[in-house]
Amino acid sequence: MVFENVARVAIWVLASATLSLSCVAIYRLYFHPLAKVPGPLFQRISGIPRMWHCYAGDRHLREMQAHQSYGSVVRIGPDSLAFSTLSALQTIHSKDSNVFKGNEFYGLLDGGAEGGRSVQMVADNTAHAARRRVVDKALPPRDQAFRDIDNLARKFVSSTVYIAGLNSPPDSKGWTGSVDLTTTSSWFSFDLISTVAFGDSMEMMTSEAYRWVPACLRSTSIFLYWAGYAPFLGFWQYLLGSKWPTRLGLHTVVNSQRYTELADEQLDKRIARLESGEEQGCAEKRTDLFKHLLQANLYGEYDLRADSSLLIAAGSDAIRLTVAATVFYWLKNPAVFEKAKQEIYSLARSSDDISDAKLSSMKYLRACIDETMRLCPPKASSLPREVLKDGITIDGIYVPKGMTVGTSVYALHHDPEIYPEPYAFRPERWLQPSPDRRMQAAFCPFLKGPRACPGKTVAYFAMQLALFHLVLQYDIRAAPGKPTGGGHSGPGFLRERDDEYQFNDWIIGFSEGPNVQLKPRD
Repeated sequence: MVFENVARVAIWVLASATLSLSCVAIYRLYFHPLAKVPGPLFQRISGIPRMWHCYAGDRHLREMQAHQSYGSVVRIGPDSLAFSTLSALQTIHSKDSNVFKGNEFYGLLDGGAEGGRSVQMVADNTAHAARRRVVDKALPPRDQAFRDIDNLARKFVSSTVYIAGLNSPPDSKGWTGSVDLTTTSSWFSFDLISTVAFGDSMEMMTSEAYRWVPACLRSTSIFLYWAGYAPFLGFWQYLLGSKWPTRLGLHTVVNSQRYTELADEQLDKRIARLESGEEQGCAEKRTDLFKHLLQANLYGEYDLRADSSLLIAAGSDAIRLTVAATVFYWLKNPAVFEKAKQEIYSLARSSDDISDAKLSSMKYLRACIDETMRLCPPKASSLPREVLKDGITIDGIYVPKGMTVGTSVYALHHDPEIYPEPYAFRPERWLQPSPDRRMQAAFCPFLKGPRACPGKTVAYFAMQLALFHLVLQYDIRAAPGKPTGGGHSGPGFLRERDDEYQFNDWIIGFSEGPNVQLKPRD
């Protein structure tokens, strides 16, 4: 009798759940405000496929595949659209666009228990603009930034050579052991952003003390990416601010907390140096981002801590990925590499023979970097913007309040109408006498509009100087038998191109390779 009652209840629960889910699916497919927009079936019904692709790191590739199948506008979630056109990019990211950064995805990034918001996560556009103006003024002056980054770029080269030597001694022809450029460029990027932001390097290139940070940030990036699209956002925010992850052994969440503690530590050290007055007697007048923000005294403690957490992670992203990927594409395209080397050799005789003006004159080097970021944009998939009251019309499609929209950057950067031969590494496309204006307009590795990355100049300095010093001092070749960073057939769907640098599209884009060997130039 008891068994029969339990069975009846189970059948009733199952039937009710099936009916409820069926009703939800039917509504989302046929009666939802976005029902007429095409897209993969399960993504039109549920947000779970998007969460999975966020976890897998292939969301940019899946969005590209969806655009190829369904067109320039695709429904990638029950309430979400992704666009792959220049006009959509300009509409969504314009100053007066009727969208904002809502809770979806962004609600978890730095909301925390204390409620602090970093400058990039402030939802209100007016409030964001006010904070952004202060951040723009807080960045170090150009001449100081150049000197600091030049010194760090030299350390990047020496640490790369040192690690290669640890792996194995030079062979009879002078080639070092192999080294994964992703590793050393990652250390370089974190040392750089800590110098620019806090005036004090983490010294990852010379010390092991903070070398745990990239791996910690990798797992944090994965977790926050998929969890940011998960339901019950308040639960995840509570979990991150509690002690339960440690008690339950939730290592990924623990890593998120550990990273937050690191960001707090860096800010606390900066506050302590400022309050101690130890810098007042220095002959060289220096500044850094947080020195300016602290002295301005415009924000609360928790907002500053959120800024610290954001800047360490986001500030290192483009540099790490682009330095490694540029070398990958050079090794895959010897004629291009030779042209880049000859430009560097002709304009500088030694590492000391470099200046801001001379670096700016290396047009082909800059074109190589831009072409790399076109192929490997640091944030490759669509970043959601929530539509405000009265809705928005994008490419002729009306999107009502509460829906989210975004631009698939990877797909836009591979649009053959704008970038002919979109998978080819062709720096010359950026140096044409009369280039297609759409190329620059659609090029958005640092995003566009009022929420674009404020550290663009610093990032370009870092990428150019790191590659300049590396190429000027050493010959470079791919390490035999080691992963190059390119695609391959088999497991890893949509990653079969051997001549395309592969990276994971998480909050922070991580990659592996190329593994290279170095030899001092004659």
